[in-house]
Amino acid sequence: MFKKFSRLGQAFMLPISIFPVAGLLLGLGGALSNESAVKTYPFLDQAWLQTILKVMSFAGNAVFANLALIFTIGIAVGLATADKGTAGLAGGVSFLVYTATISGLLELFSPKGTTIDTGVVGAIVIGCTVAYLHNHYRKIQLPQFLGFFGGSRFIPIISALAAIVIGALFYLIWPPIQDWLRSAGKSIAHMGAFGTFL
Repeated sequence: MFKKFSRLGQAFMLPISIFPVAGLLLGLGGALSNESAVKTYPFLDQAWLQTILKVMSFAGNAVFANLALIFTIGIAVGLATADKGTAGLAGGVSFLVYTATISGLLELFSPKGTTIDTGVVGAIVIGCTVAYLHNHYRKIQLPQFLGFFGGSRFIPIISALAAIVIGALFYLIWPPIQDWLRSAGKSIAHMGAFGTFL
């Protein structure tokens, strides 16, 4: 059991390794391109420099805006025992199918404006599922007429189908968890210094 958690921890290190660079790009770009900084330090008020700083900010923000997708791919690659490229592709495809499933179910069965954001939790579930399917089925042999879809080509297919099931499951179970997290966040925000500590 400890060995499995150790492998999961190592898989987390792959997507986490991009955070420092993304944080620096976002932090420096945002801090040095806002109006207060430009007024305080007039030498920053150069069109070319502000363009560079804003692009840095956009680039850093792109990582944090797609955090769940990056985690899914990173975990799938990190936990795959071989043929890691296929695992990464299957992870990316599965996450897109998973989010599209939730969006479709919301559009069909929920009041307008309802949203579900599973964040990194959903990414971890999808990444682990893809890695499991990849490690068990990457050498599968299908009947001859389906031979093209055998082996590593089978992984994105089975992973996408699994993502539909997981997306439907999260559509059912996540809203109360999301509401609890939201209310817990509001409660913590009203706790003053202790809330800041938490």
